[in-house]
Amino acid sequence: MLKLLFSGKLIQLNAFTLAPELCSEQEMKKLVQMMLLAAIVVITACSPSETADKGLRTIVLKESKDILPISSFVEKVDYVELKVMEAGIDIGEMEDVKEIGGDFLIKRRMAGSSSIMRFSKNGDFIIELAGGSNSKIKEPLDIISYGKGYAILASNGIHEVGKDGKYLKQLDRSNMEGASFFVDNGRFVVVNETDPAQIISTYPSKSKTKVARVTNDRLRRMLYSNVVSVGKDQEHIFTTINDTVFTYANAELIPAYVFQGDVLPTLAQAWERIDTLKDTDALRYMHDTEHVEVKNYQESRNFIYLDYWVGSAATTAIVNKNTWETRYFSHGVNDVDGGMWDKVEFLTEKDELLIPISSYKIGGHKISNKKVKGFDQLQKQIADSENPVLLRCKLRGL
Repeated sequence: MLKLLFSGKLIQLNAFTLAPELCSEQEMKKLVQMMLLAAIVVITACSPSETADKGLRTIVLKESKDILPISSFVEKVDYVELKVMEAGIDIGEMEDVKEIGGDFLIKRRMAGSSSIMRFSKNGDFIIELAGGSNSKIKEPLDIISYGKGYAILASNGIHEVGKDGKYLKQLDRSNMEGASFFVDNGRFVVVNETDPAQIISTYPSKSKTKVARVTNDRLRRMLYSNVVSVGKDQEHIFTTINDTVFTYANAELIPAYVFQGDVLPTLAQAWERIDTLKDTDALRYMHDTEHVEVKNYQESRNFIYLDYWVGSAATTAIVNKNTWETRYFSHGVNDVDGGMWDKVEFLTEKDELLIPISSYKIGGHKISNKKVKGFDQLQKQIADSENPVLLRCKLRGL
């Protein structure tokens, strides 16, 4: 509701009524002009330049073609061998990694379905927590610490399991539009990947508000979200359908930073144009419109790590949050021990990048430009065991 003092009268305006009985025709004309001016003021007050002036930091997603030695941003590397062959299991494709309570939780895909495996800090296999043999949990999407065990977001709701893998109960049966979540005061907050207006939903909930859905699989696969903990009771939330990283505090979303394309629009900006289009036209528009698309967002107290596409060019950005210096590069070369550099799946609270690597890649890698020894011995070890590994890269200040 907008209130204006006009011709000595208090006029109340909203999106549906102008109360014409209060004004003459001439007054009404002036009133409409005032209303348009007020709307412009409101819009201008919410512009990126104004929010930047108020402390909302902008991170520019530039394209880079640089090939960087990782020693320029990594202090040291080490490896954790994941001992799956000793347990008589095949891990398949490692899709995601988390470190919770000192253990490694790895989401893997095998024979078309996903499951989550728990490993000790030394890489010993402990138990399969969700999916696979645990048929009550369908297609696990995310896992968090909860109670004395874990809560798991899956395609068939939210479930609780013990650290020993024992299924405890289903916590919520809702069909949710997201693949990442966290818990706040006993309630689960799910990040909605498909709705730019309603970024989160809380469960259990009596709300009947519907979340906008994307039913086309090809469009749905463009969307991505992640939630990271950057401090006690402080989560940061990002979705590609919205350019802003939000801080969740006291049940509210507070803008923290905004991502901006250097030359091209972001996915969120391009997405605004397809709201009213049919799926085929929307797909054509997104395919034909070059844009910036974040594929991987990780954050710790000191760093932000981003993988994104600028058109068809892949770029990585690492932001030092203490200095706000940003390093951009297209490819990394492991000149520390001459070993691998691959897709980062997690950034720990100790500022360590976790990178899962298969035994096949380890064995086929050619060592070059090493500063320290170690990878050649790892190759011999993995050639015998055929186990995958986690590469840990400790970030250095930029």
